[in-house]
Formats: sequence, structure tokens, C-alpha cells
Amino acid sequence: MDISLLYKKLTRVVAVALLLISGCSSEPQSDAKDFTLQSINGPVSLSDFKGKAVLLFFGYTHCPDICPATMNNVANALRSLKEEAAQVKVLFVTVDPERDSAEHLAKYVAFFHPNITGLTGSPEEIKRTAGGYDAEFFKQVTEGSKGYEMIHTSMLFLINSEGKILDIMSHHTEPDDIAIALRKWLNSASIK
Repeated sequence: MDISLLYKKLTRVVAVALLLISGCSSEPQSDAKDFTLQSINGPVSLSDFKGKAVLLFFGYTHCPDICPATMNNVANALRSLKEEAAQVKVLFVTVDPERDSAEHLAKYVAFFHPNITGLTGSPEEIKRTAGGYDAEFFKQVTEGSKGYEMIHTSMLFLINSEGKILDIMSHHTEPDDIAIALRKWLNSASIK
């Protein structure tokens, strides 16, 4: 079986399981792990966004499909929020610091929406940050090629202003559903 097909099937199974576990609860599930990584404008910590909802995603700029599709869905959700989008920050943490400099990430995320910030760091910092969210990733060298892909967890973590993970959404989540989840929390006491 092709590894990418197997990965996609496994990702879907995990996404469904996580959505079933997380999607039914209106209570915060667990504490989000604070971290500090580098943006084009210097250090950024999760705790910098007190008072805002945060969508956290682990991906990489050379991703052929999942990452750009997810960022496009997030950007469309933010556009549909209109003024409420100012209360949302999206953090795109690279799992490929070898190729994703802060400058490269800034150009990549700017293509989607101004509320998205690209973050990088040392391989150890990225691994520690991802580990705080049980996000996995590894390098897969493409046979017969000089390039590689990063196989990675592709969930969106919705974190409230108090640093609680409120929801975990699959990369397949449609823009309208992302917007609904964000509005739910923006209009609740959890965000305000």
C-alpha cells in the first residue's frame, strides 16, 4: 500500500476519533502548553495572545496539499467572521525548520490572511512544542529524489484566552464549521 494513502487513512481515523472525543464537550479539555518560537518580528509566545482565541496548526510551507488547504479553509473562516476575526490569532508552527526560515514563513502565511503568524525554531524547540500537543512529525525522503516530505499531525487546536484547548478540528474541517466553532467560543464567557 502506498505510504501517503495509508497516512491519509490513518489521519482520517485519528481525526474522527478526536472529533468524537472533543466535539461534544463545551468544557475546556486541557491546558495548552505555552511555548516561545521565532516569527519574522522576533519571539512569539502562546501567552502573548491572552484575550484572544488562538488556532494552532503544525505544518510546513513545502507541503503539497494538507497545509495550504487547511490554511485556505482557516483564512476563509476568518474572512466570514468579519470584525470578530480581530479576536482570533492563527499560529502556523513549522515542522520543517530546515527549510522554513522566519522570513519564508512570513511570506507563506501572508498569502492566506494577515491574522496568521508563521513560527519556527530549532529542531529541539519545534519537537518540544509539538510534543506539548501530542503532535507527531517525521521526515520522509522521496525515493529517487533529492527532496523530502514531512509527515505530520494535521489538526487545528482551538485555544481560549485562558490557555485551555477547547476544540481539536481535523484539517478536513470546512471554513463554515471552523467559523461556527470560533463564533461559539468568541460569543461565550470562555473567550471574553
